[in-house]
Amino acid sequence: MLLGALIDAGANIQNIQETLELIPQQYSKCKSLRFETADVARHGFRTRAVHFTISEEEGETGAQQLIQASQDVAHASNLSEEARSFAVASVKILVDVESELHGVELSRAHLHEAGSTDTLADVFGVASACDSLGVLRGEICGTPVAVGGGLVTFSHGTISTPAPAVLEIARRHGIPLIGGPEAEELATPTGIAMLSCLAKRFLETYPPMVPEKIGYGAGSKELAKTPNLLRVVLGHAIAGKFDSERILVLETNLDDLPGEMLGHALQRILESGAMDAWITPVIFKKSRPGHVLHAICEIDDAQKISEVMIRETGTLGVRFQAWNRFTLQRKVETVKLEIGGRTFEVRVKFAKDRSGKVVRVKPEFEDIRSIAETLSMPAREVSDLVMLEAMQLRFRRKDA
Repeated sequence: MLLGALIDAGANIQNIQETLELIPQQYSKCKSLRFETADVARHGFRTRAVHFTISEEEGETGAQQLIQASQDVAHASNLSEEARSFAVASVKILVDVESELHGVELSRAHLHEAGSTDTLADVFGVASACDSLGVLRGEICGTPVAVGGGLVTFSHGTISTPAPAVLEIARRHGIPLIGGPEAEELATPTGIAMLSCLAKRFLETYPPMVPEKIGYGAGSKELAKTPNLLRVVLGHAIAGKFDSERILVLETNLDDLPGEMLGHALQRILESGAMDAWITPVIFKKSRPGHVLHAICEIDDAQKISEVMIRETGTLGVRFQAWNRFTLQRKVETVKLEIGGRTFEVRVKFAKDRSGKVVRVKPEFEDIRSIAETLSMPAREVSDLVMLEAMQLRFRRKDA
């Protein structure tokens, strides 16, 4: 569906064909692969369908064999470095999750559905399509993934939707999921593995943008009430002053932790890689005083920091929610400062908007305090001197 949508949006079919022809050459399991695409209707909507005709050896595939094949195809292709990295990373994510779910080491893992040739065809078809459209050099956003419902049958039996690999990939990469709108499997492990490597953030609504190309990819099933299609929208962002990113906010309620332990927990959370952390005093039920411990972190760090929160506080659980935020570009530089014939170095954070305009300059207070203690000066006076030197450095660079 993703490949069909990208083709519908203008991806070069000849480039895709040339890339896919490499798979039988590099993957010994695959004997032949034919690629076809055509316009079809889904609930009255025109959309693009993709079909692979594959001849391959039956049986399981070693996980390492599939990873090696992805690397070989990537190396033999004319894809950009970004497209090669995307394809290999997508296969690696899929294989890692499958081996973990089966409880075996990667070197001993054998794949069923994930090891078939169409996994490579999907991944390298999408890689080539993205390459021809130039989207891998831009910002890719996603909306929450509809996973469907009901039951799905595969090599290990019949279980409820979504498949375990879909859930695990979504958990690892912070991909938001929603159920429905049909009682069918709507998200596959290969699809969500590719999405985890493509989308840098997930939004409930579209980001500010002007659409330029729109593509619709068809699923193979005819759903009861919903058009079975996937939509991609290519465009340019409406210019803004700020970057944006997706983060997680962790929280836990505490009503029985001594103050010194609470302060220690806060410090440990910051040392563990949290972007920020703080404590809010609150009144709980029955008028009990307590605190809420908060932390902001990157999605990949959430498990690690939650573990620190639980270990240091003894709490029974940690809440989390995803937030989008606007940010300034930040860069830390070292400013040299001469006072009384002595030279000191101070770290200074320069915050800029997208145009490069410096919005804020902030010296590192620990450096300020160290100089103030060394020279027996007020920290305020040292800070003023550092700010003056930092601003002069900024203007000297402008003149250059």
